[in-house]
Amino acid sequence: MWKNQKCTLTSKDFAILETMYDRRHMLADPVRQVLKHKLDTTIVVFCEDIEANFVTLNTRLRYRIGDKQPQTAIITQTPMDGMVGECLSLDTARGLALLGLPEAAEISLPGPDDSASDHLVIEAVLFQPEAARQQRLKQELAHHSPQPVYNAALTR
Repeated sequence: MWKNQKCTLTSKDFAILETMYDRRHMLADPVRQVLKHKLDTTIVVFCEDIEANFVTLNTRLRYRIGDKQPQTAIITQTPMDGMVGECLSLDTARGLALLGLPEAAEISLPGPDDSASDHLVIEAVLFQPEAARQQRLKQELAHHSPQPVYNAALTR
């Protein structure tokens, strides 16, 4: 059930959800319910501390709804024109529900009268921006070995 689902968010993603909550009058009922629960139960970490298998904003993931075929999507802050079917916006209950969950997590979204409407399963996190940034920094550090400006052994 969706109400027992814990999630881990970056401080940036959490701040975005807080802003969404401040403007909640613009959201549909199921989205408001998931948003409130997510804000109440989230563990917040710094961007560099999030594990690579968690869904963050702009993560590309493979997920499925119930027994249907898996699909790939990018979690976006707002709907993106021209990318129909490729993005899941935080303005949707599905996009919001997947944010902050790890690979292999399952969640059933609330339906009318608190009945389950969609059972979502995260099959894989294909790309996470925070993990990619960490990898890029490691590669840059490996390629740039420090050069000494002074070597006392050479002056003897």
